[in-house]
Formats: sequence, structure tokens, C-alpha cells
Amino acid sequence: MAERTPTSDPTPTAWRVAALAVLVGGVAAGLAAGRGARRFIGLSAAVAAAYVIPLAIAGRKPPIPPDADPLDPSLPPPTFSILVAARDEAAVVPNLVRDVAAQDHRAADGTAWFELIVVDDRSVDGTGNAAKTAAESSGIGPITRIVRRDGAGLIDGKGAALTAVQPEACTGEVVVVLDADARIGPDFLRRLAAYVRAGAGAITARRRILDADSWLTGAQADEQTLDGELQRGRWALGGCSEFRGNGIVVRRDLLAAVGGWRAEALTEDLDLSSRLAAYRGITVAWALDVVVGEEPVRSVGALWRQRLRWAEGGIRRVLEHGPAVIASPLLGPRARIDFVVYAGQLVVPPAILGSLAGAAIRGRPGPAAALLGTYLAAGGVLAYDALRWETGLDGGPLPPRERARRALRVGLFSGIWLGAIPAAMWRLATRRGTVGYEKMAHVGGGPGEWSG
Repeated sequence: MAERTPTSDPTPTAWRVAALAVLVGGVAAGLAAGRGARRFIGLSAAVAAAYVIPLAIAGRKPPIPPDADPLDPSLPPPTFSILVAARDEAAVVPNLVRDVAAQDHRAADGTAWFELIVVDDRSVDGTGNAAKTAAESSGIGPITRIVRRDGAGLIDGKGAALTAVQPEACTGEVVVVLDADARIGPDFLRRLAAYVRAGAGAITARRRILDADSWLTGAQADEQTLDGELQRGRWALGGCSEFRGNGIVVRRDLLAAVGGWRAEALTEDLDLSSRLAAYRGITVAWALDVVVGEEPVRSVGALWRQRLRWAEGGIRRVLEHGPAVIASPLLGPRARIDFVVYAGQLVVPPAILGSLAGAAIRGRPGPAAALLGTYLAAGGVLAYDALRWETGLDGGPLPPRERARRALRVGLFSGIWLGAIPAAMWRLATRRGTVGYEKMAHVGGGPGEWSG
């Protein structure tokens, strides 16, 4: 699939109208909530409980457990193509290359059942040479390719960079997408192979934040744990579970069947998730035991810009692919209902803003406090449950008090979406010109092996 150059206005008018309508409608609903305070408070709590409790229960019984038996033991293990889109990542990409070289997914004679492809996306810091040197020194030079992406007026972003290596350019049966700052243990591909052999066509790895040593970075780490539990629960319930960008795993034939990578996708993970669901009836398996490490966002400003992009990408995904997912005859009722409910959460932040405005106007904070408290509490309760996967410094489970403290932190941290989602709706509705993509800066660490 050829990459298209950006258009002067890539946002359809219908999307602008829809985003503005949801924003205004949500705020209006929040403003009106004060007229039935008690009923509103009860309804909010009931809806949150009905959503959180089944997810928490289902996440304990995934459809494919770790180390599941293969559907056909006679078939050989799958081969992998690892794709890394890198722009000015010379500081971090050598560490990932060395982690890939250490993979134990090999034949008895040591032959690797994988290849590595690094897309050097217009880098000016020697990213391609750094990756090549690391591959050669690690012994995987012959199975490593550096693909240079150059040209004037190209679309920015990871999804756009991945269009330089469409499915037909890969030799592996399964495509794995990792960020340039990713760190993986030696058993990463071998554990993924177990899920593929057990029948999963689309998988996402568990993301772990490296160096989570401050309130901001620690909150991001526990938010990833919460998000993983939420998506794992959706998968177990037969819902429309989704990829996350670092650790996308998909069979090459499925990727090709839905058109490969799209340069226009602001969030390539959500875009691909919805295309697989709509046109192949495939939802994403969440592999709790397959871990990929990544750097945190270290400043509030950078975090805001990241979440604003994620929010806009999520909204665009719903507007572009939502109708096809909901109407797909390949998906069961549970998956389609789950998609509607999950997408429907986009109206909650505008409604909360409206209720806060109503509280200030009428001097009645009850409905606003109920809605805001329910929103934060739902995330905190699910975070507390998800943190059962975390361990303390002694290697044992987190003490209840520590779990509660960290769950409270995640609940408060999730408040960033109360600003990011309405801001993204407004930006989508009013922006003119191309859609920007701001890359996060990575600083890298030591060259040692990351153990997960």
C-alpha cells in the first residue's frame, strides 16, 4: 500500500460535526444532571459497578492462559518479523537490538526463527547506523534489515513510518511491532509463540514502565497495569479488546487482509484493532506474561501532548471505523455491545465538565461530586484489583495499604482524561490543515539485559 502525502484538510466535515455534537451534548447533559440529583447519583454508581465488576472477574480466566497447549502440536513454531519504527533514536535502539539478538526462539542448531527490520524514519542522528552496528556486533547482522524512509511532505507518526514495511515485505508468519525504546527479555518471542500456536491471531504484550521512580512515572506504570487488566477483562468477556502501540503482534496474513499499515492513522494500534474486528472478526488477546518495557513520559507538558494525541486518535478511530465494527456480521453481539459501551465512555468527560459548571452556577455540588467521584472511584477500584499482579521489594504481593495508595494515585492520575478528551474533541472539530504528530523524546539507559 503506497503512502499518501498529507492533504490540506484530512478531517471530514461529518467528523467535525460529530465531535462538536458529542462535546456540546455531553456538557449539556452534565448541566442538566442537577435536576435529578438522587436518581443521577444512583444511576452513576450502578452503571460503574455493572461495568467494573464483570471485568475484574473475567480477567482472572483468560481464553488463552500462559503456556497453553498448541492446537496442532505437529506444526513447527511460528516465525516472527520484528518491526521497529525509529526516528532519531540512536540513544535507545542499540539496547533493543541486543535484546532481540538474545531471543531464545530458535531451532536446535541455533537458527533464529525471527528477523529484525528497523525503519530509519528520516533520522539525522545516525539511528540506522547505530542499529546496524548493534546487530552486527550481536550476531544478527544477516537477519537484520535497515529500511530508510525519506521524502518530502511525508506524514509523520509511527503508523506512517510502518508503511515503509508492509506485510509483503516481511518473511515471518507473525509481525511484532516494538517501539525503539522497548526492552524485552530473552523469552519474549517464545512466549508469544505459545499464544499463536494456541490460536491467537492478534496479541498485545503487557507494557511495563521503566524507571518508575517518581509520582508521575509511577502513576503511568500502574495505569498500564490497570489498562492491561481492563483489556484482558474485555477479551475474556468476548468483547472488542484492542492493541496497545508497543507490543502489537498480528499474523502477517491478517495484517495483509485488512490493508496493512495506514499512514493516516494517528493511533495505529486502535486503527488496526478496529479493522481486524470489523473485517475479520478478530479481537486482541492480552498476554500478561509477555512483557515489554518502555520509558515513561517525564514531564507534565509532554504527558499532556501524548494524551491529547491518544484521545484524538481514539475519537477518530470511532468515527472512521465504529459503524463498520458495530455492523460487522463477523462479530458476536457481546463484541459489538462492548465496543459501543467502551466508545460511549468518550461522552463522560464532557458530562463531568458540564456537571461541574452546573454546580458552580446553581451552588449544588451533589451531582457533580457523584459523577466525578464515580469516575475516579471506578478507575481506583479496578486499579486496586489489577495491582494484585505487582510485587513489592521483597518479591511478594503488595501489602493492602500499598495497593490502596497506588490505586488512589491511579484514580487521581486518570483525571487527565477529563481535560484531554474534551480538548481533543474541540481540536478535531476546529483544526484546519494537517494532523500533527509529536514524537516523545527517549533518553535510553545502560546496555544491560532487561529482565522484565
